Amino acid sequence: MRHASTQGYLLALFGIFLLSPDSLLIRFIGDDPWLISVWRGGLCGVMILLYNRWFIDRRPLREQLVPAGYWAFGMIVLTAVSQIAFVYAIAHANVTDVLVILAFAPLASALMSALFLHERVDLRTWVATLVCALGLAVLFLQGDSHSKPVGLLAGVVAGVTMAGQFVLMRGLPQVNFTASVGLGYVLGGLVSVAVAETVWPGDSQWLPILIMCLIVAPLPNILFILSLRTITAAETSLIMLLESILGSLWVWAMVSEVPTTQTMLAGVLIVGTLTLYGVSVVREQVSTRAHSPD
Repeated sequence: MRHASTQGYLLALFGIFLLSPDSLLIRFIGDDPWLISVWRGGLCGVMILLYNRWFIDRRPLREQLVPAGYWAFGMIVLTAVSQIAFVYAIAHANVTDVLVILAFAPLASALMSALFLHERVDLRTWVATLVCALGLAVLFLQGDSHSKPVGLLAGVVAGVTMAGQFVLMRGLPQVNFTASVGLGYVLGGLVSVAVAETVWPGDSQWLPILIMCLIVAPLPNILFILSLRTITAAETSLIMLLESILGSLWVWAMVSEVPTTQTMLAGVLIVGTLTLYGVSVVREQVSTRAHSPD
């Protein structure tokens, strides 16, 4: 069991390190969110479906979708909106601002689970939510940021739809939603085709597009799902907080995009609070497992 848990941690850590340059690659591709979404949606979605077929679930696509019923379509729509909103946010806001907003998604999913799944919200969740809300207020009210309000709003949409995905996975833990996620990416790409002024990248854009769509964006989804076989969702969410730090470091080092003082303050407040919250949840789960009868 200990060996299996270690393997789960390593898979999740490897997944977050692979995912961390995602925002940087979007920066390299350019500032046309619809062009980026065409390829990040279509090609990345196809790769998720292929990786799912190779590593997770070899059943025909229809058999993977049927157990979730209509919720499979809900996951497809949420994924499509999330991936478009994420790219749009990165194109119109500082990367650190967007990643700090997205860090709040797992906690938002806990609140949405209380609303839709009637789960009890404990005191620490409310406290963490209030502190993170204060951090988000600092982020949105800063005056010297280069982030456009529409970019921050798109970040919120991406975070809320991500939280919705977590709720569906939480509500139907026996269902493998990977195929729905892959189809959601494809749907997002198709919607972007209808909106984009051009869908054919320039010569300098091909390399970051291929790295992002073949490896950086799709493969971590598979690694996180594999990690959930041996570690809990709370542990995986805790590891995923590293993206806020690593993603910001990539952009700072490679394109000199420095976050503002207010962004750094909000980031420390939100990521620090969520780290303490995640550690508390994980410790409680470990203690419960240790005292439960075999």
